[in-house]
Amino acid sequence: MLAQDQSVSTMQAARRFGVNPMTIRRDLKVLEDSGLAVRCYGGAVSAQRITLEFAFDQRRRRHMKEKARIGTAAAEQVEPGQLVFLDTGTTTLEVARALARRRIPCQIATSSLVVASEIWGHEEIELMLLGGRARRGSPDLAGPGTELMLERLTADVAFMGSDGVDPTRGCFAYEVETARVCEQMAAHARRVVVVADRSKLGLAGSVRYLKIEGIHELITDHGADRSVVAALQQKGVKVTLV
Repeated sequence: MLAQDQSVSTMQAARRFGVNPMTIRRDLKVLEDSGLAVRCYGGAVSAQRITLEFAFDQRRRRHMKEKARIGTAAAEQVEPGQLVFLDTGTTTLEVARALARRRIPCQIATSSLVVASEIWGHEEIELMLLGGRARRGSPDLAGPGTELMLERLTADVAFMGSDGVDPTRGCFAYEVETARVCEQMAAHARRVVVVADRSKLGLAGSVRYLKIEGIHELITDHGADRSVVAALQQKGVKVTLV
């Protein structure tokens, strides 16, 4: 039940298995002692779910103020009626939040379940959740279904996060599946804007998804290494510091 629903209600489990709620509470204690569950009021949640949410929140909190400024600057570039690709990641999440605050009528296509949950419910924004398989260990979609849907779309602008922006080799992701989705987004957008705080500049991840010549603009913070910024500008990349 934990694996399927990510949470368990003590009373529902007792009814399902025909046992006393105290028996379920003892079983949940065993699962908690084994590191598989975290007990809470009325039941328990999967320890894996808690770990994933905590890990994402920890990444989001790094350079939070800088990411918020980057997100605001990116959102200001969007014009009414445009179709926008939003990559998965904590900085693109800030772009989504800034677009929601602007209340600008546009379409957003994303593979990020976190971005989608942030946008959903805002009447001005038409949300398009890219199909695909939910990845293990990350709140986003990937696979052939996602790539096929991207092949049929053309965005006015794609806002891309990055695990590393190397001034010689380009932008990187840590996994092949993520890189393939990023590559498709960049290939089917009229403009590609990379949003990344200073900690990502000068780094190379495991898998490259975009060459330097494919980056139209990089939005980063004022703390960025000036030598990396200069190297990117020499390659023709517009760099915006916020």
